[in-house]
Amino acid sequence: MALAVAAFALVAASSTVLLARVGQLDQVLHRLEHANTGLLALAVAFEALSFAGYVALTRFVFGPASPRVSWSVSLDITLAGVVATRLVTAGGIGGIALTTWALRAAGLGRRTAAVRLATFLAVLYAVFFGTLVVVGTALAVGALHGAPVELALAGVAIGALVIVAALGVLLVPANVEIRAANAAQQGGRLARLASRAAPAPAVAREAIALALQIVRSRASPLVAAVAWWGFDIAVLWTTFTIFGAPPAIGVLVLCYFLGQVAQVIPWPGGIGPVEGGMIAAFAACDVSVALAVVAVLSYQAVSTWLPVVPGAWAYVRLRQTVTEWRNQS
Repeated sequence: MALAVAAFALVAASSTVLLARVGQLDQVLHRLEHANTGLLALAVAFEALSFAGYVALTRFVFGPASPRVSWSVSLDITLAGVVATRLVTAGGIGGIALTTWALRAAGLGRRTAAVRLATFLAVLYAVFFGTLVVVGTALAVGALHGAPVELALAGVAIGALVIVAALGVLLVPANVEIRAANAAQQGGRLARLASRAAPAPAVAREAIALALQIVRSRASPLVAAVAWWGFDIAVLWTTFTIFGAPPAIGVLVLCYFLGQVAQVIPWPGGIGPVEGGMIAAFAACDVSVALAVVAVLSYQAVSTWLPVVPGAWAYVRLRQTVTEWRNQS
């Protein structure tokens, strides 16, 4: 809790500076003064449950590929990998690199590790973009209220585009690598380049097929992915409640996911793109800018910076585990 209080203090300072520049200093000071800081513990609890979902999904996807990926190792990969992802947000490069390193050390071949990691991301983000489509559609047709139709349709378009693209990968021929290799043997610079690039769509095809097989055979991986996103959204709901009234659930979910889309922008910890995307989306839904700023910054402090210490501890443990594996080999 000491870290949570420190994070709250940082949010107070940064919110004051930010809103002083847009002429809403009085409003943010009022919200900070009347903040229900007792709910910080609830926000931390929700984030812990969110991480539990990620740990479970890690175990469900990677465990069958290697007995070394136990629940304990899954916890270490999660804490260290998620923190790396959030500190280097561009496409999750930080977490992908760390997870790949751990999987290779656990005995997975390069191809197997790539397929399993892509499968993990497919299950995880199927919930992300699927929810964006469902909630955006509900807001656009009036089943849920509070967001402009244009913003809701933007969410639907983003989610649908990604889902269609992912499913379209299944149309890639199963023997695409063989075809590309045969074409490369016949000569031509373009054919050789295609041969080198062929493994990427082939891996993606295998991953999407494996992801569909996994979620059809058991509901647990999908439930774990829902827990990861759902409890993280609950953290945002809690930080809004700390400073005032939270927006309607549809608005909260839509703006959360639209903000998270900004993770593709390379920026440490998502500071700027993710926060700015969320705040702008909430402002478009007529949520008080002062409330949105303090709530989103508080959410970012709990979800991104609070796990840094346990994440560093997990990274040290993971390095020790990898060293033991290599010694055994």
